[in-house]
Amino acid sequence: MPLAATSPTDRARQMTALTIRLGERLEAETLCLLAQRPQDIYAGIEETRSLSNLYRHESMRIKADPSLLAGISAIDKKALREATVQFEERLRKYGLAVNAAKTITEGVISAVAADLHTRRNQTSLYGARGRQLDSGPQSLNFGRKA
Repeated sequence: MPLAATSPTDRARQMTALTIRLGERLEAETLCLLAQRPQDIYAGIEETRSLSNLYRHESMRIKADPSLLAGISAIDKKALREATVQFEERLRKYGLAVNAAKTITEGVISAVAADLHTRRNQTSLYGARGRQLDSGPQSLNFGRKA
């Protein structure tokens, strides 16, 4: 759903408000990740998703047709530019926090899988010529079905 702008000035102001609001959402989510409370993000995830989709869609429209912002005042142009710069910084910090959370989560899952693999190999059967069978890390599912 595109912005309901009636003029380039209206579109610029709506884009500025959208950029600021999306940046605020990303900042809030970044704080949750840094506090190691990703579950707190869940309540606002739908709003963030909607704002992100709208921002992406409108950015692509403006890039494809720059006349959508033609003739806006220097004040509106400056406000949009400042909001965008601040948004990009918040987005950078958010990306770092998400990547850190992902790395930690993958490390925990890898450690659990390695531990399960070690425990399962202690009781594994022997194969041909008396060699112990090593099937490598398995699914975390004990039934070995994923």
